Amino acid sequence: MKHDSPLRTVHAASRIATALIVLGGAPLRAQASAGLHYPQTPKGNQTDDVGGQRVPDPYRWLENTASPEVRNWVTAQNALTESFLAQTPGRRHVQDLIERAANVPKLGAPFGAAEKLFFSEGAASENQPVLYVQDRVDAPPHVLIDPNAFSKDGLIAVVRAIPSPDARYIAYAVTTQGSAWRMIRVRDVRTGEDTGDELKGIEDSTLAWTRDAHGFFYVRSDAGRATGAGVSPFEPDGRSQVFYHRLGRPQSDDRLMYENPSHPEWRLHASLSTDGEYLLISAEVGAGLSTRLYFIDLDNPKRPNLAAPIVKLFDSGDAVYDFVANEGQLFFIRTTKNAPHARLVAVDINAPDENHWTPIIRETFDQLIDVRRVDDRFVAHRLKDAHSVLELFSLDGGARGTVALPGVGTVTELHERSDSREFYYAYTSFLQPTTIYRYDLDTRAAVSYAEPRVDSSLAQFETTQLFFTSKDGTRVPMFITAKRGITLDSNHPVLLEADGAFNENETPKYSPFVIGWLQLGGIYAVANVRGGGESGRAWHTAAMGVHKQTSMDDFMAAVEFLISQRYTHPGALAVAGRGAGAMLAEAVVEQHPDIFGCALLDAGVFDMVRYPRFTRGASWIPEFGAPDKASDLKVLLAYSPLQNVRSGTRYPATLVTVGDHDDVFPPPHSYKLVAALQSVGLTNSPPQLLRVDYDVGHGPGTPTDKLNALDAARLSFVATALHVVH
Repeated sequence: MKHDSPLRTVHAASRIATALIVLGGAPLRAQASAGLHYPQTPKGNQTDDVGGQRVPDPYRWLENTASPEVRNWVTAQNALTESFLAQTPGRRHVQDLIERAANVPKLGAPFGAAEKLFFSEGAASENQPVLYVQDRVDAPPHVLIDPNAFSKDGLIAVVRAIPSPDARYIAYAVTTQGSAWRMIRVRDVRTGEDTGDELKGIEDSTLAWTRDAHGFFYVRSDAGRATGAGVSPFEPDGRSQVFYHRLGRPQSDDRLMYENPSHPEWRLHASLSTDGEYLLISAEVGAGLSTRLYFIDLDNPKRPNLAAPIVKLFDSGDAVYDFVANEGQLFFIRTTKNAPHARLVAVDINAPDENHWTPIIRETFDQLIDVRRVDDRFVAHRLKDAHSVLELFSLDGGARGTVALPGVGTVTELHERSDSREFYYAYTSFLQPTTIYRYDLDTRAAVSYAEPRVDSSLAQFETTQLFFTSKDGTRVPMFITAKRGITLDSNHPVLLEADGAFNENETPKYSPFVIGWLQLGGIYAVANVRGGGESGRAWHTAAMGVHKQTSMDDFMAAVEFLISQRYTHPGALAVAGRGAGAMLAEAVVEQHPDIFGCALLDAGVFDMVRYPRFTRGASWIPEFGAPDKASDLKVLLAYSPLQNVRSGTRYPATLVTVGDHDDVFPPPHSYKLVAALQSVGLTNSPPQLLRVDYDVGHGPGTPTDKLNALDAARLSFVATALHVVH
C-alpha cells in the first residue's frame, strides 16, 4: 500500500463502502415472534449450588463456543438478524449516513524520543492507522509500521508503541482479531525491519525501556492460565508478572523482576522514572480504587542493576498512588489518600510517611485524573462535570493558568517530548472528531497540529449539559446533543446511554453511530450515573457491590427527566450500552419493560452469577460482589439480566451484538441472554436478535469496515424500532 504523505493537513479522505456481514446457514426449528422464526434453543437441566442457593442455568451449553452445536446456533442467529435488517426501511440511507460520519482520518497525538517524533494516522478508507516517524520535527514523515500490510482484512492492529530513549528501536504491541492478548515485537527505526524479538502472553502491558536501550520491562499475564488444545479461549486470566527483556535474546531468558502468587487478582504495571534510575511497579485491584506502589533503584541508568531489591513504598492498599515524575529521590505522586478527588504530593522516598509529604496540586471538587510533567511545569487533567479541563502548575505547585480547550469535550491523549517545552494532546467531543493540538509553554498558545475536515452539517447540532435529581436526591449530570432550537414537545426519539461501573469516565467522544442518529432526527443523551468515576471515589463506591442498584436508580431518574422535560415519551425512548453499560441498560429495561421502545446491547456482561469464571471476571469481584457469598448473591440475583428475564413479559425490541473473539466480555453472556429473551415467545412481541461479528474482539484494533457495518446495523435496528422516518 502506498503512503505518499500523512494526513497532517486537512483534506477529505475517500469514502468507504460498508460491507455488512451476511452469514449463511439454514435456521433450525424455530419459535415464532413478530413474524420471526427464532432458531430453536434447547433448555438444559443444569442447576448449580451458588452461595447456598440453587440457581438454574438452562443455557449452560452455549458457553462451549467451540462446539458445532453452538457454532450452528450462532450461524442461524446471524442469518435471522441479517434477514431482518435487510428488510428495514431506508437501510441504504443509514449506511450512507454512517459512511459519511466515519469519513474522517484516524489521528493520534505525537510522542517523541531523542530528536525523533512518532505519530499514528490513517485515512478513513484504511482499516488500521499507520505509524509514522520524523527524524526531526521539521523533517518529512515516513512510514515506520503499516499494520494494513499485515492482513488484507485489517484484523491485525498496532495498539501500543514505545521508542527506546535513543529512538534507535521501537517496541510495539500487536493484537489480532481484537483480542486483549498482544504480542510485542521490536523494530529497528533506522532500517525499518523487525529485530526478531517476539514476546507473548501479554495483556495491555506498558513497556519501559532502560536508558541504555538494551531492553525493556513489561508485564506478562498468562502465568497459571490454562492453555492448549480444547481449552476455552475464555478461561480465567493468569496472574501478572513483571519481566525484563534484553534485545536479541529469547523470551525464555527474560528476567523475572516481580510477582505475587498470593494475589493473582492484582494487575501489575511497570514504568520507569524520567531519569531512568527507578523501576516503578504498581499493583491495581479491581477498578483501581487502590494501588500499591513499589520501586527498584537501578542505580546507574546506563548500567542498570537488575538484581537490586524491591522497595515497598506504599503497600497498605488504602488509596491510589500513581508515580508522575521525580527529582532524584523526591517522587511526585498523584494520590487519593485523604483526597477522594485526588491531589499531587511530593514524597521523599526515605521518609514516605504522609506527615512528611509536601502538597503540590491541591484537591478540588473536580477529579484529578492525570498529571504529566513537561519541563518545569505540571499539566493537570481534571474532569469538571464529566468533561476535560487542563491546568498548568509550576513544580512547587504555583498556578500557571489553563489550556483553553475548544469546548465541552475530552482530552484522550497527552504526550510530552523530552527536553522540550511543548506537548501534544488529542481532543474530541460529541460533534468534533479527534483533533491534535500542540501547546507551547513559552508562548502559552495551543495551535491545531492535525485536524479533520468537519462535516458542515454538524453545525446544526449542539451539546448541552443539564442536571437531574436521582431517587435519593443526588444531583447527576447528563449531556444532551440535539438539533439547535429543538422544540420540546415530547415527540422526539431519544437514545440514552450510560456506563456506571469500574470507575470509568463517560465523557464526550465522537461516534459515527451517534452522528447518524442525530442526522435521522434523534436526540442523544449520556447520563453520568454513579458507579463511574466522573466525580471521584465516592461517586464510584456509591454504586459498587451491594449498592449496584444505585446505578439503575440514577438511570431511571434520567429517563424520568427526559420524559418530564418533554424531550420524549415512553415508547420513543431507546437505551444503549457497552460492557457494564449494556448490563446496566438491560437491567433497567427488565425492571421497567413498558417504558422503552428499543435496547442496543453491545458486548455486555449479563450472567452476574458466573461472570468470575470468564477471563478477567474474577478481578471484577470488588466491583460487583462475589456470587458465592450469600449476601452478595442476593443482590446480584435481584438485577442480573440473565436471571431476571420473565415469561409472559413483553420486552422492547432488542439487538445484542458481540464479537466472537471478545475476551473481555465473552460472548457466552450475550448468547445466553438472547436465548432467554427469545424463549419468552409472546405472540407479536418485538424482535429479540443477536448479531455476532466473526474475527472481532473487544478492541482496540477492530477494522474500520467492521466498525462501520456494526454501526449501520445498530442504527437501522433502532430507527426501525422507534419508527424514525428515514
